[in-house]
Amino acid sequence: MAANNAVLNRLEQKGAEADQVIEYLKQQVALLKEKAILQASLREEKKLRVENAKLKKEIEGLKQELIQAEIRNGVKQVAVPPGTTLSTASFSEDVPQPTAVTASSGSKDQVKGEDEEKKKKEKVEKKGEKKEKKQQPAAGSGDAKPVDVSRLDLRVGCIITAEKHPDADTLYVEQVDVGEASPRTVVSGLVKHVPLDKMQNRMAILLCNLKPAKMRGVVSQAMVMCASSPEKVEILAPPSGAVPGDRITFEGFPGDPEKELNPKKKIWEQIQPDLHTNDQCVATYKGVPFEVKGKGVCKAETMANSGIK
Repeated sequence: MAANNAVLNRLEQKGAEADQVIEYLKQQVALLKEKAILQASLREEKKLRVENAKLKKEIEGLKQELIQAEIRNGVKQVAVPPGTTLSTASFSEDVPQPTAVTASSGSKDQVKGEDEEKKKKEKVEKKGEKKEKKQQPAAGSGDAKPVDVSRLDLRVGCIITAEKHPDADTLYVEQVDVGEASPRTVVSGLVKHVPLDKMQNRMAILLCNLKPAKMRGVVSQAMVMCASSPEKVEILAPPSGAVPGDRITFEGFPGDPEKELNPKKKIWEQIQPDLHTNDQCVATYKGVPFEVKGKGVCKAETMANSGIK
């Protein structure tokens, strides 16, 4: 009987110990859960901070784009010094400005307050006028020409010779006659689309007023215009009878091209989306054909309704 009691006591002791272990484990699980929640919160906070920084950067970029667009459209930009708050007096003569008058102020204080407010108003207006005068010369010297295809110096050219680029498997280096005293060097990524033998002594359309750019060590002085899709590229061909140096014109878009396009103004990038071939494979800008006066229009060989670049 005593042995049974001893066994029973040990079992009760073991049970109590097991309960303590279970309680301890429960506490550890609760702590782990809290820790996991805290870590998740920290990760989420970090993620939100990163996203917030990206959004701020995007907003700043959009603000700059808006400012550039306003400048191109002739909207005057007036810089406001940091910490300066303009009263409505600088914008409207007709809206009366409130004058702070305490209950104990007499008529002299009221008149004095009105005089001070009037002086402030005149001071702000004079500042505004000075800023406008400063802005006017800048606006006058800015670019007033419309951003359209007339700014591009597109000419007929003849690819005299072409060879593989020494340092790039996908590039050709061409010597192109565009009607000048000496040929221009042009680098084109056409290796995968046009066989080398088809590049020799070939008529093409060249964009001649891009800023020269070094491509894998070779300076390219123009760009060969092509009908382009993700699967296929074709060099645009001038009309029969065209000669190197002939200007490509567009009815309804008169004007002389830029001597050299300013990369910062993104003129080519704004015009390029409106260049396409039509359903007859004729190269167009906003539906108006690429034309050599008196000789005909420029075309792709087979690519209809494709982009041009």
